[in-house]
Amino acid sequence: MDKFEVKLDQAARAAWMSFVGGMTQDEIAQQLGVSRPGVQRLLALARQEGLIKVHIDHPVAACMAMSSAIRQHFGLDFCDVVPAEPEAADGAAHYLAVAGAERVSRLVERSEPLTLALGTGRSIRATVEAISRVERPQHRFVSLVGNVARDGSSNRYDGVMVLADKTGGERFLLPAPVVAGTVAEKEAMQQQRLFQSVAEVARQAETAYIGIGKIDRQATLFQDHFISEGELDELLTLEAVGELLGWPMNARGEVIDCSTSRRITSLPLEMLADQPLVALAGGRDKAPAILAALRGGWLKGLVTDEVAARYIVERAG
Repeated sequence: MDKFEVKLDQAARAAWMSFVGGMTQDEIAQQLGVSRPGVQRLLALARQEGLIKVHIDHPVAACMAMSSAIRQHFGLDFCDVVPAEPEAADGAAHYLAVAGAERVSRLVERSEPLTLALGTGRSIRATVEAISRVERPQHRFVSLVGNVARDGSSNRYDGVMVLADKTGGERFLLPAPVVAGTVAEKEAMQQQRLFQSVAEVARQAETAYIGIGKIDRQATLFQDHFISEGELDELLTLEAVGELLGWPMNARGEVIDCSTSRRITSLPLEMLADQPLVALAGGRDKAPAILAALRGGWLKGLVTDEVAARYIVERAG
């Protein structure tokens, strides 16, 4: 997706909001994060490229309809739904990364000091890799998830280091595995001054962009050796469908109390309730986990694809 295609997609969104959604240019500007003259230029581009006819001749129209439905039903600040390519091996992964990068870039590019928290996962890593380099040494980036597995191997999908390298900002990594070996080990880690210092930076974050993990035999927590097969079996027995920052959830979005969750080192989700959590996740296999996170009320923003969005809209009632 080159820059013109990204701009055309944004023009289609603006056109849908204006001609189908009946939104004012000021409202569109707020939703898209652009200026009012920027909205006018997008609408002019939509007309120039022939997107505005009896209906908007662009696949994003269906995405925008689902976006609006999800945002209103779950009380989100925003919901971006990107088109999916059913025949592509990675579905909408690239589009998700581009859409996520647009959102994160609006924060990163500002001159005022920013503290931004990040989760982990393929979507988060791809998003920060899609962000252009910009010199912002005044910013701070902090991880909400432990950056090592129990065997000492590093987290391959941590985005803090990449984003800090691209901006020259400060980086703060949580010095712990996602799941400690024992409750006593977790408590000992959390009492360390270094751990508490990083946790305090995380609490000060203006917002957080996180991934959503599924809980099944292909779960990232299991495949990347953060939990054992026995621990995965326990989660499946307790009907876990997904996880946020390692915290397992059932279909209602409730955090499951089990031997694994008692050893999670990430900050408790309840402690992040006042911090806008934005999730980046898509695909049919992750749709139940995304829906669970929405039902639990954990999210204030969502960037997903039309496959997951359709699943959510059909089951939101």
